[in-house]
Amino acid sequence: MRTAYEVSRGTLYNERIAFYGNVLAWLVHFLFCILFWRLEVNSLFISNGLSVAYYTISFYFVHKRWYGIFFTGLFVEVIYNAIISTVILGWEINIHYFILMMAYGVFFMPSVSRGQRILTTALAMLIYSLLFTYVSDGIETLPIHVEQALGLFCILSTVMMIAGLSFIFESAVVAVTDELELSNERLQILASTDGLTGLLNRKVGHERISEAIEQTTRDGVPYALALGDIDRFKSFNETYGHDCGDRVIQQVASTLSDVDGITVRWGGEEFLIFLSDPSDDFYETIEQLRRHIETTYLDYAGERLRVTMTFGLAVRSGFDTIEEIVKEADDYLREGKQNGKNQVRST
Repeated sequence: MRTAYEVSRGTLYNERIAFYGNVLAWLVHFLFCILFWRLEVNSLFISNGLSVAYYTISFYFVHKRWYGIFFTGLFVEVIYNAIISTVILGWEINIHYFILMMAYGVFFMPSVSRGQRILTTALAMLIYSLLFTYVSDGIETLPIHVEQALGLFCILSTVMMIAGLSFIFESAVVAVTDELELSNERLQILASTDGLTGLLNRKVGHERISEAIEQTTRDGVPYALALGDIDRFKSFNETYGHDCGDRVIQQVASTLSDVDGITVRWGGEEFLIFLSDPSDDFYETIEQLRRHIETTYLDYAGERLRVTMTFGLAVRSGFDTIEEIVKEADDYLREGKQNGKNQVRST
């Protein structure tokens, strides 16, 4: 099964290669059409005119993403025109180089299997070898300066189309790679945050706080963990429904996210906050959060709902595991719940 990256890369790559490849082919044959009309080489004027008509129609194939039809028509057209032009004008005109371009370009063509690539490349090389072996002078004779100019044009056109295919391929890969990186960033955000509040989830929050504890311990800076729980949260759900409960959690999370520290949705209506401060003034910081939450009412279903929180605060000046600190904060939290709620409890 193809990955999402492969599907995205294939879609963008196919669209760009098919469209711009068709544009390049149309332009080259349009120029050939004008050139052979001016040189009065009617057979090649008609042949390239038919090619212009085909590539005009082929835009519809590209639009409909009929890449198989597009590739088959492109291959037949390039090989046919290279053969007839080389036979009519001779080997020195260099139109045979378009067969080499096709042998190279087939590996950039969309929706072509490996077997088809190998087969068409082998066929192109066989035809090129036959022309090289059996064709020298052409049926039509052109002035020497026209032959030289035309030969140079064919070489430069071949190089231009090879370079064009390469640049198109590179730009498609770069675009899809950028898209993949953005998708990975979005996935990392989704994997690390709580969907309801946008705060860090418990798993990632645990990792971040553990790292922060190690860092502040090395720096010799005091730190604290505050475990907060929304008071009477169950009553919001039972009285007003779970949508109201979600709104309460989101409002509290919005307030807590403004703190200068790490805020984590620890579970349900519980939140964990990590603070570090050389002044060791953690109690006042959490008390200000509590008062802010208390004075910020939630308007819901025509009512103004009062939300409060109780916090347990554990302070450290040296290293301790997050589990031990949370356990202490939880003990203070339960103590605050048992003694009236809507308060900060600490040592």
